Amino acid sequence: MTTLSASVSRRENTAMSVIGAAHFVSHFYHLALPPLFVLIHESTGISYAQLGAVMTVYFFATLITQVPIGLLVDRIGAKAVLIAGLALHGGALLFAGLAPSFEILLVAFFLGGVANSVFHPADFSILSASVDEARHGRAFATHTFSGSIGYASAPLGMGGMAALFGWQEALMIAGALGVVCAVIVLIAAPALRDDAGAAREKKGGAEKPSWRFMLSPPMLLFFFFYVVTSASGVGMTNFAPVALSALYDIDTVLATNILTFFLIAAIVGAYPGGWAAEKTSRENLLIIGSFVFMALSLAVIGTGALGLWVVFSGMAVAGFMRGFYNASRDILVRRVAPDGRVGAAFGFVTLGYTIGQGCMPVAYGWMMDRDMGGTVFFVAAGFAAIAVLTVMIPVRRP
Repeated sequence: MTTLSASVSRRENTAMSVIGAAHFVSHFYHLALPPLFVLIHESTGISYAQLGAVMTVYFFATLITQVPIGLLVDRIGAKAVLIAGLALHGGALLFAGLAPSFEILLVAFFLGGVANSVFHPADFSILSASVDEARHGRAFATHTFSGSIGYASAPLGMGGMAALFGWQEALMIAGALGVVCAVIVLIAAPALRDDAGAAREKKGGAEKPSWRFMLSPPMLLFFFFYVVTSASGVGMTNFAPVALSALYDIDTVLATNILTFFLIAAIVGAYPGGWAAEKTSRENLLIIGSFVFMALSLAVIGTGALGLWVVFSGMAVAGFMRGFYNASRDILVRRVAPDGRVGAAFGFVTLGYTIGQGCMPVAYGWMMDRDMGGTVFFVAAGFAAIAVLTVMIPVRRP
């Protein structure tokens, strides 16, 4: 291996490792508070409705700042924004643990929600410029994999720390994790590049980021794609246990284990999906195949007429496809983003994810209030089928 190629390889591995760690932290923070709900309620008297309002404020803050943060990433650079976001999110949790009250939790998690909006714009801007395009599949797969591990680790990690040290201390330890990760990114910053900086170097000067490309048909299509895929996924992650319990007359522990199987399968599917995305120029076909299998699996489970092992298998297939398609999706979004606009592009399309995640739980909850467990799966399958339609036409850069 030549000195130049070794240097490139080190830079790419550094970028994938550091951004993977940041994405782990971001997803860990999504679920940092819910495992502590019971302990917080018992020790402070804060109601569950108030705790739910804290989480609503958290995601609302992300919703309103995602696009502006994406434009900021393209204006001042992704590295500075990512470091600030990690430090702010970590500091917000430290603040929440040090001075617990409903009002403090609201302020802390609003700030955390603002910080949460930096991750996708900054992560993809850095990965796009730091990793050669031929290896974007594995880079984006690593990003998906690390975020999924963050989701899976949060309930066990926060619950375990709360049991050992107390819930306030658990929040502060989680906050310290973000601050440490910010320091790691700062140390690694000289080895990282970002898309906006690379575009400015290519064009020989600075250019003011524009938001108008977001209104192009490809970007609007991907925005809608994120809405419907999130609307499908939240039905599984939030309501599969209660829906399966109602459909198949099983206890919630077993139903939760089936959901865990689904989430593990999604983690397993990430790297094969990245490898497959690197081997083709028709990533949309991989996405179509993934969602066809996912929709069929969920619809069949929704009939309520399967044996338990078939339900396990169907959820495993749906989960694997959930992880498999992500790298192809990210490559397509990167492909249609104008040079120097990757931060804004991912900030815009992932806004659709937040909308789907925020709007659909009420609808799924309404279905379960009426004992419509099968309908939960049918609706999730329907959204997966709609996702197929959004990527049937190969996209072009605006």
